[in-house]
Amino acid sequence: GEEEPGCECVDADFLFDEGLNYGKRAQEISQAFPSDQYLFFKSLAGMCFIYYWQGDTKKVFEGAKRLLDYGEKTANSRSKVFGHWLNASGHLATGDMALARKESEKSIGVALDPFYSQFAKFTLGLSYFFDGKLQEAEDIFELLLNFCEKRGTGVLSGIAQFFLSIISIAKGQMKQGFRKFEETQEIMLKNHMKVSYGLSESILGAVYTQFITGPSPSLSTLVKNIGFIAINAPFAEKKAEQHFNKAIELLREMGAKGYLGQAFFGLGQLYKAKNKNEKAREYFLEAVHLFEECDAHVYLKQAEEALASLRIR
Repeated sequence: GEEEPGCECVDADFLFDEGLNYGKRAQEISQAFPSDQYLFFKSLAGMCFIYYWQGDTKKVFEGAKRLLDYGEKTANSRSKVFGHWLNASGHLATGDMALARKESEKSIGVALDPFYSQFAKFTLGLSYFFDGKLQEAEDIFELLLNFCEKRGTGVLSGIAQFFLSIISIAKGQMKQGFRKFEETQEIMLKNHMKVSYGLSESILGAVYTQFITGPSPSLSTLVKNIGFIAINAPFAEKKAEQHFNKAIELLREMGAKGYLGQAFFGLGQLYKAKNKNEKAREYFLEAVHLFEECDAHVYLKQAEEALASLRIR
């Protein structure tokens, strides 16, 4: 088949340090213009979003509190929307999906602008997706996609479509799902969404790992996808390994520590499933160190338990 798009096609335009520097400058300028609420809360929210990708959950929660306090003080609903949304993002980063859902729903509840509520719908969908509640996730992402396509909100639309493609694969619509997955990856490349592309590679590694570790597909799913499975299953380990390694390369380069930890953890699970315990131990340890650094307490517990299970063997 055709070679998959590589990371060499992606420009490193999205630079966290530069983004934070501009955010800090905007925060300083906002002090001279207290009546310009937008300048204050939007730049602070932007900084917190970068902290989320960096895995700096402490700064995410600190910024979210400032946004909520500011929203209450100034009766600014948008600041409150962002405050709850970033709280949700922080809980996603720690691995606490129940709290991520709760904060996402609070964000939607205080939104007066339909557009602003879409940010929270995205984290709400993610909280269901990463919790394995795929039907609920699909419902949310379909709503998000419908809103964004009608109004030309391309970035959120593309990300919603990406997660819907993974859900299609999980539901057994493998050819359709993988085709849509590749289309959304191309959009990420075109728009220089390097961190999102790295995350997509990590998720694709997890998908191929399911060929090895997941439950056997039902007879109807097996028959419907027999050609796809016959072609891909024998090479699942190699494909999963390649995608995890590509994710690790990209996420490490961008400094996205939380998602980097998840990629290490996923690769460790792959090696554990293939009884390559020394390699599994190596990657679980990497994940533990990163999750500790990010205060990702739920993910940390999972990685520590996976590491302990190797010692029992």
